[in-house]
Amino acid sequence: MKVAIDGPAGSGKSTVAREVARRRGISYLDTGAMYRAVTLAVLERGEDPGDAEAVARVAREVAVDFAPSPEGTRTLLDGEDVSEAIREPRIDAAVSAVAALPEVREAMVARQRELGAAGDVVAEGRDTATTVFPDAEVKVFLTADDRARAHRRAVQRTGHDAAREPGASADAEAEERVLAEIRRRDELDSTREASPLRAAEDAVRIDTSELTVDEVCARIEELMDAAARPRGLVDVPRARDLPREGSLPLVGNSQADYTGHGMMDFPWPVRLLYRVAAALVAAYTYAMWRWEIDGEERLYRTTNGKGSVIVMNHVSMLDPCVLVLSALRRGRRARPVYKSEFDDMPALGWLITRFGGFPVRRDSVDMRALRSAKAALERGECVVIFPEGTRVKSDDEPVTVHGGFAMIAQMAGADVVPAAIVGARDITPRGRRLPRPGKVWLKVGEPIPTSSIRGRDRKRMVAEVEERAMGEVYALRDELRREHPGKM
Repeated sequence: MKVAIDGPAGSGKSTVAREVARRRGISYLDTGAMYRAVTLAVLERGEDPGDAEAVARVAREVAVDFAPSPEGTRTLLDGEDVSEAIREPRIDAAVSAVAALPEVREAMVARQRELGAAGDVVAEGRDTATTVFPDAEVKVFLTADDRARAHRRAVQRTGHDAAREPGASADAEAEERVLAEIRRRDELDSTREASPLRAAEDAVRIDTSELTVDEVCARIEELMDAAARPRGLVDVPRARDLPREGSLPLVGNSQADYTGHGMMDFPWPVRLLYRVAAALVAAYTYAMWRWEIDGEERLYRTTNGKGSVIVMNHVSMLDPCVLVLSALRRGRRARPVYKSEFDDMPALGWLITRFGGFPVRRDSVDMRALRSAKAALERGECVVIFPEGTRVKSDDEPVTVHGGFAMIAQMAGADVVPAAIVGARDITPRGRRLPRPGKVWLKVGEPIPTSSIRGRDRKRMVAEVEERAMGEVYALRDELRREHPGKM
C-alpha cells in the first residue's frame, strides 16, 4: 500500500508520516528531504540556485538515499548523513527555487518511485499524491493556519518538536521571520509550473491546526484500514488486529506469509505439526539434559500487551529450543531470529519459518526482519535474538555482539529480557559427533524497559540499553557458572 501525504511547510507532514510509518511497520519516504539534499549539494558546490543548468546537473549527479536508525529515518547524500544539515535556514531559503526546476523534479520523482516500488510506503511532500504516486491507495492533504505552521517550524529550529512538546516556544521575532518565509514559500510552491503544491482531487483534507499528532495519525490509519478492506490486503492493518486464526490458506503460502503473520494465523495443519514436533522435542531434550529455568516467569511478562525481546548467549542448537518450548508450555509463542544463510538449505528454511522463525540478513539493515519482529511483539509474541550471531564454542573464541535488538524493542514499545544458559556447550564436546546426557541451566534477569528511549539522544540511549542487556547476559552466565562449577 502507498500512502501519500502532501501539504505546505509546517503542516506536520513529516511528523505524522514518520509516526504512521512507525506504527504500521512500513517504510517512510520524505520526498521533501530529497529536494533539500539536492539544495545542500548545490550550495556546498558553490553553485547558484538560480542557475537552472548547474542545478539540474547536480541533481543528476548526486545520490540521495535513506537509512533507518534509532532516531528514525536518516537522509544520506552521496552516503553521508545530512539529516541535520538539510534543516538549516539557508536550505529553507533556497529549496523552493531548486525544487521548482522541471529537470530536478524529474530526477527526484524517478528516484522516489524507485524507492516506493520496494514495498509498502508512507510518502510525504508537496506532490506525492499528484505526481509521484497518483495511484496511491490513500491520499491526504494536511493544512494548518500559517501562524501555527510558523510556530512549529520556529520551535523545530530550536531543537524541539512543538507537536510533541506543547509547552515548547521560540523567540517572537524568529517566529515572525519564519512566518514571512513560509508565506513566501507557499506562494512559490503553489505557482511553480512543475508539479505545483495542490491537493489531489481525491485527497482527504485534514486541518492540523488544533489536532494532536495522535489524532491526525488515527484519522490516516482509519483511511488505510478502509482502503485495505476492499482489496483484501492482510499486511496493512496493525498485526494485533488481524484475525487470530485461519488467515493463511492451507496451500500456496510463501516464507514472507509466515514471517508476516502471527503463529495463530498459520494453517491448522502447520499448527498441528508444530504442536506434535514441540512435544517430541520437549520429551527428548528434557530426558537428555533435564533443562531448568530460574526466573522463567520473567521471560513472558507482558507490558501493555506487548511481547518481549529475549536476548541470550548462544552455545548450542538447544538454546532456541528451550526458549520456544518454555513459551509454549505457558501458552505463549516465542519466535527466534535466525541468520538467512539457513535458507540456503530450502528444507531447513521451510521448517524454521513454519515454526515461527524470522530470517535476518546480517550484512545489511534488514527492514523486512525489523517489521516482522515489531509486528510480532505488538501481537504479544516474544522475539528471541542471539546477539552473538553464531554459536560460541569456546571462551577463547572472539565474539562480535550484533546490535539492533533494543531498537526493535523500542519501536514496538516492548521490554528487553536478558537471559543466560550454561551446560549446553557440554552436550557435544569437541571431538564428539553424538550428544551426551547432562544437565542444562538457564537464568533470567529483570526486564529492561525501552519506553524512556525517545528524543534527540535516542541513538545513545539505544546503545546504552544494549550494553546494559549484554552486560546482564554475561553476569547471569557467570553467576550460573559459579553455582555449577565446570559447566560451560
